[in-house]
Amino acid sequence: MELGIFLAVFAIAMLLGMPIAFAMIIGTVAYAVLAQIDLGFLTLQMFAGLDSFLLLAIPLFILTSEVMDRSGVATRIYDFAHVLVGRLPGGMAHVDVVNSVIFSGMSGSALADVGGIGRMGYMSMVKNGYAAPFSAAVVVSSSVIGPLIPPSIPMVVLAMVSGISIQRLFFGGAVPGLLVAVAMFVYIHLRFRRTHVPSGESVWSFPALAAAVANAFLPLLTPVVLLGGIWFGVVTITEAAGLAVSYALLLGLVVYRTLGPAEMWASLKSVFHACGPILILLPAAKVFGFVLTLEQVPDLFTQTVLAITDNPWLILLAVNLLFLVAGLFSDPTVNIMLFVPIVLPLAQSIGMDPVQFGVMVVFNCMIGLVTPPVGAALFAIIGLDRKRLSLESLVRAMLPFYAMLLGLLVLIALVPALSTALPNALFDK
Repeated sequence: MELGIFLAVFAIAMLLGMPIAFAMIIGTVAYAVLAQIDLGFLTLQMFAGLDSFLLLAIPLFILTSEVMDRSGVATRIYDFAHVLVGRLPGGMAHVDVVNSVIFSGMSGSALADVGGIGRMGYMSMVKNGYAAPFSAAVVVSSSVIGPLIPPSIPMVVLAMVSGISIQRLFFGGAVPGLLVAVAMFVYIHLRFRRTHVPSGESVWSFPALAAAVANAFLPLLTPVVLLGGIWFGVVTITEAAGLAVSYALLLGLVVYRTLGPAEMWASLKSVFHACGPILILLPAAKVFGFVLTLEQVPDLFTQTVLAITDNPWLILLAVNLLFLVAGLFSDPTVNIMLFVPIVLPLAQSIGMDPVQFGVMVVFNCMIGLVTPPVGAALFAIIGLDRKRLSLESLVRAMLPFYAMLLGLLVLIALVPALSTALPNALFDK
């Protein structure tokens, strides 16, 4: 009875338009009153949701990307990518993909990619004659790479709610992230190989490449410093995030001297805006998950599904459909915190590697971020150029990219080695 009322109150609050974090808390309070659980104990559980050293990595990774963007470091990375691949057919689109790969080693956020270096890539593509919807589709699709190639904010959240090793998750997403980049390279090349390359794109030369490498060398070291420290065990994930921030500040304040008080204040405000919802969701999800665990919902869910079918392929299909459908209507962070504790035991029951499961879920959630009707990345890019972009035109341009992303999701779900080979090679099992 208590579980039914708990879920009913949560659902009603959601239908009334209440933010999901508050719906979780209200449902939990209703359950506590009926089950005669001390509300003070629930308060302690909520604070326990924030009592994690790993959680500190999230604002630090966001601050790194903000400092890189506002100090002009992102421009140096863009210029390097432009010299590297700008001469290829569809060169400006290739440049955006390369930028996303490099920038993903600093931010770990798809929306930071779209709003930061993605904005620069979109404007450059449109300026050089590319259709606005196609340009936006490239930026949005390449932003999926950000949370896959380490560091990754969604994977930090997933590690906190699941207990899966964050180091292995980080490196588990690297190969799938590069696969997205390769697939986009192939599609862009095939699309533009028979057409004239728009004017204004770079002509490759060794002196130009050498100059671009020299100009971007120090920023390009950021992912090396961050991931190298994690790999060699010198720093934890949170310490690596602090190291990345320190390095970004060193470049902006001392080396290039392009980061002033105004830029620093704007960076800090962006961090607060980005982290606020997460810091509310985490304690809400903690008490919500406490009730689900108390009522043995994950075990009941696993037993119910296995009673219907024990076919691993059907179970794998059901798990992916759950996250794909949830991604259409809800934020990735919410979906990770709400469904991962329930579905993880089911995935383990069919022998799925936890790292493969985590990478698959994050990739699923990133697809949700770029699909209507709620896809935040779509609206982020539309907000940059409302005169030339509409949701309808952008979704039409996204269709081949949706097909590509779904195909890669199937590959990640069916081939464990894509997610597990690298962390198995780098870390002890």
